[in-house]
Amino acid sequence: MKRTLIVLCLALLFFSAYNSDAQAINDTFDIVLGPSGEVISGGGSGFNGGFWYIYPSGWINQWFYDHPFDPDRAKIIHIEFDIAPGGGGIGQVVVAVNWSTPEWSAIGYLDSLPPVPNEAVPEETYIVREMIMGEPAFPVEIVNAEHIIFDIIIWEYNPEWVSIDVMGNDVEIFNGIIVHDCVDPETDVENESWGAVKSLYR
Repeated sequence: MKRTLIVLCLALLFFSAYNSDAQAINDTFDIVLGPSGEVISGGGSGFNGGFWYIYPSGWINQWFYDHPFDPDRAKIIHIEFDIAPGGGGIGQVVVAVNWSTPEWSAIGYLDSLPPVPNEAVPEETYIVREMIMGEPAFPVEIVNAEHIIFDIIIWEYNPEWVSIDVMGNDVEIFNGIIVHDCVDPETDVENESWGAVKSLYR
């Protein structure tokens, strides 16, 4: 797949490329994981009152609706959050951004339901994940507070739903924002700086 991570040094350049007519959606999230990886608290502006869903794979996930599925458009996602160790002093975490597949949209739930955990909802069919921090087998150790910034373009299609996934223990994620936008990359973001980013990363 051609989904592409935009390195941090290009983040400001990347967002200066937005056309003023773009309809970006701003959402928020936060979560605290305990020593055993349990959800102690959490919330946000996502689906079902910012509920965090726990999947059989171990991912803990909050969904955000964007726009209807569109195979002719792209998705731009910007994520920022603060992360810090919990009460134990050292935490471990894996963080990912994910999105629903065309197969999920074809079922026809539209904006009423993301692919929440269910025996009839295989994650590998309906969810695509891109790691932000660590890997499930290699979590990142959190000793000090950090501010994380991550940008991505999904070129293949505009998914209806995007999500933040976390997995780990003894960590706090707060001040989380996710800005997501369905765009036409040929018309919505036409200028020299966007062209430079597109030529390097598409």
